[in-house]
Amino acid sequence: MIVKTITSGWYRCARGRFVSGVAGALAILMLEAMCPAVAASEVWTAERAMAVALERNPDLMAARQQLKTAKARVVKAHYFNQFNPQVEAGASQAHFQFAPGGDEPQPQGAVSLQVEIAGQRGKRIEEANHNLARAEADVRDAERLTRARADYAFHQALYLQRRLELMQRVENLNQRLRDASMVRFHSGESPKLEANLGSVRHDQSRRTTLLARRDYENGLRALQRAIGVEPRGTIELSGSLTYQPVELDPERALQIAMADRPDLRSRDYEIKRVAADIALTRRLIIPNPVISGFVERSADSPGQFIRVLGGTVGVTIPLFDRKQAELTALNGEQRRASYQRTATQLDIEQQVRDALAAYDAAREAVALFESDAVKRVKESYGLIEGSYRSGKTGLLELIVAENDLVATDSSYLDALWDFQVARMGVETAVGTDLRSIAARGPITTP
Repeated sequence: MIVKTITSGWYRCARGRFVSGVAGALAILMLEAMCPAVAASEVWTAERAMAVALERNPDLMAARQQLKTAKARVVKAHYFNQFNPQVEAGASQAHFQFAPGGDEPQPQGAVSLQVEIAGQRGKRIEEANHNLARAEADVRDAERLTRARADYAFHQALYLQRRLELMQRVENLNQRLRDASMVRFHSGESPKLEANLGSVRHDQSRRTTLLARRDYENGLRALQRAIGVEPRGTIELSGSLTYQPVELDPERALQIAMADRPDLRSRDYEIKRVAADIALTRRLIIPNPVISGFVERSADSPGQFIRVLGGTVGVTIPLFDRKQAELTALNGEQRRASYQRTATQLDIEQQVRDALAAYDAAREAVALFESDAVKRVKESYGLIEGSYRSGKTGLLELIVAENDLVATDSSYLDALWDFQVARMGVETAVGTDLRSIAARGPITTP
């Protein structure tokens, strides 16, 4: 009886735990289905980074808000009249001293409206349209710079990732060489100094790897900032630092930049806007007429009313204020806009020529590292390790050979990065990608 009771109790307990375990497992599966992993890595390409940056970068989104101000200015310029009518109403009390009843109210009302003349509305609309075009050009220029920053941040992170991989490869090699030096020391084939040197060498490479990892993580955060996303989760980069170089005509690239750069177009629209503003201000010297109409009821005696209707036209005489200060300020703005346009044109020419010079130099530097030579460098890592393990090479000779190999591999990686920087410099300076520059037809002179 006791055994049966214990067995029954154990069965109920086991069954309860089993049911509880199944319920817990089902709950976990449901939560995993409802809440996908937040830290799942996302694959990012340079094209995706630039596209997302154009949609989510907060600096660009803030710059786009100026379009609303410019559009509101256009809406206001299209008002039928810039002035609202003014309505006045009042009353007076007439007192008749010798008449019975004595007092009689006398109401009155008036309405007036200032009317624009001399084509002020047309010039105001013209000025607002040029201002909107300038704002749109400024936004396009902000998009150009945002795209360039996202492109730079992506390839910088990719370069730092490749550099981290190189440092990790060197660290793994030094770890194996350290282990091999310890084996040779314990077998009596090498002195203690060689084993210590191998350990120091590995520690140095480990520190270099840690620094490279720090730089890579900083590069990822810089990429997320340029894109406009919060630095959360893991980013997986998909891309290559290699790029097929193209032949570029400097004069053609300069002509494309002068025709397409939105900052130069913004300067042109600013000059037109100020010219329209000057024309509008000169028309404002001519006074706008104020047309008024009134109605009033007056009484000469109690019960005797007279209704009076009338109107007036008034103008202000431009005796003192003839817009001298406004025109002087606008003339200064016009000269400043012209100088800024010239300065921007000179800046673009300098930027394009400097970027093309850097591009040619970077392209030649990459050409020095042939693909076969890089492949031989990677194969040499295994050769020097095998040579040391077999006792054919001492540790000092091995360190010299390893330094040369690492320097060569690192120089090639730096050359690829310099080429990407030069490529981005040309595209940013001209305002379009390299293949579009090369695809443009020959320069035609009018």
